[in-house]
Amino acid sequence: MSSWDAIETLAGDRIMGATETADRAARLLSEVPADQLVDAVEVLLAGHPCMAPLWRLAHVLLSTKEPAGATERFRQQMAGDSTAAFALSPHLPGTIVTISSSAAVAEAIAVRKPRMVVCMSSQPGGEGLSMAGMASAYSEVQVMDDDRAIGELPAEAVLIGADAITPTAVVNKVRSLELVRAAAEAGIPRFVVAGHTKLVPCELPVPELFQSVPLELFTGIALPAGLLKPPDVAERAAAVPLHPALVALAGKL
Repeated sequence: MSSWDAIETLAGDRIMGATETADRAARLLSEVPADQLVDAVEVLLAGHPCMAPLWRLAHVLLSTKEPAGATERFRQQMAGDSTAAFALSPHLPGTIVTISSSAAVAEAIAVRKPRMVVCMSSQPGGEGLSMAGMASAYSEVQVMDDDRAIGELPAEAVLIGADAITPTAVVNKVRSLELVRAAAEAGIPRFVVAGHTKLVPCELPVPELFQSVPLELFTGIALPAGLLKPPDVAERAAAVPLHPALVALAGKL
């Protein structure tokens, strides 16, 4: 398979999460000739417009003359993002409900080992089964119908991952907004766990199977820097550098 074939295949993938997709993209894009780099970046971002790590990777590549070294440093930064789980762990109760399948959420569960994890089935796609498989190594798990989970909220806290965190919102799987809003109305804590590479300074396109959840609906957002309040996260996201060409592209997609 040629590099371009691999890039187009990755752009069409609907199974891998944002971090895994960006890691794969970093390896592929580091081998793309300089005169084809912008086109390759646009193909990937058009395929995954709300995956913040891809935008952050694109910024790195468009801002350097040494793509191989820059992409390796970026991959190392993503690997360090897993420390967000340790910032969150002391604040998680013994039962949680989550949506979709998130490597960051799985890491938080591995660190905290809550008694019960309720995984929404997460339709369409059914990623709840995958999440349950990861969580079952550390906790008792239950896969629950989406409507029932949102209606009953059978846990002491809601925990979700993120494809992106902008200055105003968390972008995640569809129905995340209903889940978080229901928990807020019930007075149940709402947490996000994500790496620093999920932060972007502008609003990203939100495809059909994703939703934006306002930052102010969350109790706390766990980043490698610690468990932060929404205004602090908004400030950090706004301060992230992003190549002007990418800001323009985000407005066009």
